[in-house]
Amino acid sequence: LVRREGDDVLVRTTSGTVVTGAQLVERACANEGLITVISRAQGPVDLYRFERFASVKQRTMLAAEHPTCAWPGCSIPAERGQFHHLTPWSHGGETNVANLVTLCSYHNGVNEDDPNAPPRRGRLTRDGGKIIWQPPHTSR
Repeated sequence: LVRREGDDVLVRTTSGTVVTGAQLVERACANEGLITVISRAQGPVDLYRFERFASVKQRTMLAAEHPTCAWPGCSIPAERGQFHHLTPWSHGGETNVANLVTLCSYHNGVNEDDPNAPPRRGRLTRDGGKIIWQPPHTSR
């Protein structure tokens, strides 16, 4: 990775050529359809705190990671869902895909945002790049 440039990155290939991330993905995956890059260690890749609401690009990446509500056992499609901050915006959480998850409106409402509130229903969190449900009885 050479640097970020606008909404993209510049990448130096092993031949020394510098290309945009979009060009690299296009070369490698031109016939694959929609592509999102998900880090094994951190989950989806992007960093933003400029907007509270997820961009179209972020929503597409999140739907690729979770085509349905990420709450265990829920099958509401992502296209009908909401995009929830794992660390709440009001607590300094960024609007980046590593801090967002697709939830249906019901589970977005019952997910416990405030880590200081008494436990009731549990909450979703990202651990090792994966979204997991944290039961109310576990420490935060």
